[in-house]
Parts: sequence; C-alpha cells; structure tokens
Amino acid sequence: MATHVEQDFPAGHPARHDYDPESPEAIEWARTHVAPLGERDFAIDHPKAADTPGNLNHLPVTMGVDPLNPHREPHTGRSQKQVDGLRRLSETASTAAKESPVLQPIDAGIVNRMLDKKRTDLGRDLLTEAEYADTLRDYHAQRSAGVADAERELKLTVREQAISYVMSRGYDVDVAAIIVTREGAEKILKSAGIEPT
Repeated sequence: MATHVEQDFPAGHPARHDYDPESPEAIEWARTHVAPLGERDFAIDHPKAADTPGNLNHLPVTMGVDPLNPHREPHTGRSQKQVDGLRRLSETASTAAKESPVLQPIDAGIVNRMLDKKRTDLGRDLLTEAEYADTLRDYHAQRSAGVADAERELKLTVREQAISYVMSRGYDVDVAAIIVTREGAEKILKSAGIEPT
C-alpha cells in the first residue's frame, strides 16, 4: 500500500516548507490570492470578476431569466414550442375537469367509533370501500337529523324574540320580561320592524 503524505499548504503558498518566491507555483499563487489594490468582490479568474476575460457582467440580470437564453420562458427555461404545447394541454385538461363536490365536515371521534362498531359487528378489522362509504353515509344522515333537531330546539318563540330585542336596548332580563308582558310581544316586534316567526 502506497503511503500518501498530506501537504500542509498548496504549492506556491508562502508558508510552505519549500517556498520559493521565484517559482512558477509561487507566482501563480500570488496572482490568484494577492490583491495589491485591496479586497476584491470576486476571486481572480471567477466568472463574475471584472478582469476575467469573457465575463458576463454586461448582461442584464432579470429575475428568473437565463441571461444566455433570454428568449426562453422565465423561471422554467422552456422554449416557446414547449410553452404552447403545455398551454394547449392545460386548456384541454381544464375543459375536461369536473369540480369536486364539497365535502361535509366530520367529527373524527364519532366516525371512528362508528367504524369500530362496524368492524366489531362484522368480526374483522378491514372494511371494504362500500362498507366504509355506508358508515360515512350513516354518519351524515344522523348528523343532518341532529342539525334539524337542534334548529328546532334553538328556534325562539315570539315572546323570547321580543325579550331579546328589549334586552338589546339596554334592559336586563327581568325588566325586559315585564315590558313584554305589559306591551305585548307582537306589538314590540312590529314597532321594531321585526317580523315575528
């Protein structure tokens, strides 16, 4: 196995053990690392350095545009032929697309309990797609029935609507109930422009 000695410094570096300022390596190292006019923005021979032959500093820099190919589409670099083909493909796909139905929100805890019950009833862990869909359909049916019941429960009577209106005028609940009893609920609502329901 060949032995390899790692060098502390590259050839031509002033701290190297065999440094000779007149050697070609030392001259090249000084050319690339020593800047007699002060700090440089870019290292010597960097493509953006002002003194690098063939640098591209004269080309305008526009966001997303390849300065060597400004005729291509910004950000993607596609040719005009590719852009036209993709546009036609997108238009075809857009006309064939159908809007997805809006999914109703679900309570994951309730649905999981319903799915567990279904699995227990069937005696197996995996449900078919149809069984899963049936469970979700049952959930939505129960949920819509529950929403209708809640709406019926929350519906205010004419008297409750009148008390609510009087309370919105700054009276507390006891005084509002006395006013509604004395004046009449329908009369108060009609004077406020509220149609009793």
